[in-house]
Amino acid sequence: MTVPAAAPPRRPAVPAPRSAAASAPAASPGALLWWSLGNRRRDLLLASALFSTHQLGEALVPVLVGATVGEAVRSATPASTVRWLGLLALDFLLLSLSYRFGARASARARQHTEHRLRMALAERVLRPAGGVRLVPGDLLSRASGDAERVGAFAGALAGTVAAVVVLLGSTVLLLRISLGLGALVVAGTAGVLLAQNRLSHVLRRTSGTEQDRQARATALAEEIVRGLRVLKGIGAERAVAADYARGSREAVRAARRAVSAEGALVSVGVLLTGLCLTAVAAVGGGLALDGRIGLGRLIAVLGLAQFVNGPMRVVGAAHARYVRALASAARVHEVLGMPPAVPEPAAARPPLPPHGKPTDPVADRRTPTPPDTGVGAASGKAPGTLDFREVPLPGGSRAEWSVPAGEMTGLVCADPADADAVALLLAREEDPGGGRILLDGTDLTALRLTALRTTVLVSHHEPVLLPGTVADNLAALTKDTTAVTEAARASFADEVVRALPHGAHTTVGDRGETLSGGQRQRIALGRALAARPPVLVLHDPTTAVDAATEDAIADRVRRIRERRTTLVITTSPAWLARCDRVVHVPATERVVTP
Repeated sequence: MTVPAAAPPRRPAVPAPRSAAASAPAASPGALLWWSLGNRRRDLLLASALFSTHQLGEALVPVLVGATVGEAVRSATPASTVRWLGLLALDFLLLSLSYRFGARASARARQHTEHRLRMALAERVLRPAGGVRLVPGDLLSRASGDAERVGAFAGALAGTVAAVVVLLGSTVLLLRISLGLGALVVAGTAGVLLAQNRLSHVLRRTSGTEQDRQARATALAEEIVRGLRVLKGIGAERAVAADYARGSREAVRAARRAVSAEGALVSVGVLLTGLCLTAVAAVGGGLALDGRIGLGRLIAVLGLAQFVNGPMRVVGAAHARYVRALASAARVHEVLGMPPAVPEPAAARPPLPPHGKPTDPVADRRTPTPPDTGVGAASGKAPGTLDFREVPLPGGSRAEWSVPAGEMTGLVCADPADADAVALLLAREEDPGGGRILLDGTDLTALRLTALRTTVLVSHHEPVLLPGTVADNLAALTKDTTAVTEAARASFADEVVRALPHGAHTTVGDRGETLSGGQRQRIALGRALAARPPVLVLHDPTTAVDAATEDAIADRVRRIRERRTTLVITTSPAWLARCDRVVHVPATERVVTP
């Protein structure tokens, strides 16, 4: 049976930055926040300029209205009134167009800032060296909620710059009318910023706690959904529901505290802004009563006092946005700064190719790679000897055994923790606490991680299927349709395809949730076999498959992996019967199977 080729991946709507996490600053959350904005300087500058133009146009409205009224009172000629009305119309046209295009630039800055942070997180999580131990729900919260908060700050930044510009412009206009009025605006703005700066540390702390509690609730919900069948089977629905309700209440309380802190911060700004503008209006009225300013200037003063209320509130609210964005940047920074689980060697040595000669990267680019026949030139077998030398295992024993090249070896571990540890060590998701693991005489720690995992492919006990169709998963590691078809037959994944309603085009859902455990295992095994790696490690590959099918799969895998190194970590008699040798941990005996 031929499995249809997987559909080509769609191009992302927004181009991904190259090595985002590698270039992201690790100095502080503040540095990360400004780094995320740095890629969109052009949009931010354009939006700031256009929003400033819009705000200045808004500020000129009361001035032009006052000038129009004053001119009408003084000259009472239609021509001068029409001229001032024309200037007012042009002002409205200018502020309308500037806001329209400024909003577009601001939206671009917001979306790209969010995207840059998400790509930095994705790059760090997918880095071969690993080290990110957070649960998926927590990571999702940081990539969505925290990135959105930073993006919201980016979107509001241009408006804040414009508000500052218009405050400066309005202050200059008021200074020209009266030195005291301008001084009042300057003093009021400074007072608002100083007061909010004093209160900002409370908002930053509560905002970080809010995001953390939400992430915990999200992670708990994800775990409940994934294990819903098991929970129903053991009758634990009520206990789990109580745990989730408790986590949700904690998240709600944290959100209320954060909203209260933000409300207090904004309220202080609004109160001080109102007092300042009341003082401006009162002083302006007093100057008009004393005859020191005319009717037109009084209208301008009152109009500016009313208009400046908006920019001053924007400046006050911007501080709250900055504090929340800084708290979210700290959570993203925590992930980007996590140390790798295993170090990448400084001068890495690549694994040997199938014919035992060192790889020449330049020659490889010029000359097509010969097909992998699985037959070495000297020994008649593919390279791939694994040697464990005094490697401590969780069960207390020390691994001192070998997996010969080109053979199928079974590994029986008395302690399941030892079996998990061997799989993790060979995938180099962890490094041993002592001893050495060698691949064809070279320590695994001296090999490039990507090259090692191409040579040594580990298929873990818990199969993880990728979003997409069955065909997408079977062809995830190779484009060779012949290899995919052979692997699907050997793993009995072809029977899964025939049993599904839409065949190979059936969507597997999140982590294969639409499939049974046995179906997931067979597709994961087929995916690993299709890659045809020089060394394949299988950890309990068919525990959810019936005995008859498991026996047939073991026989077919034995044949398809002929003369290639295969290590099967299992206690299944069907698999062990097909092995050339069996290693027991602890090393009580060693059985060679003819």
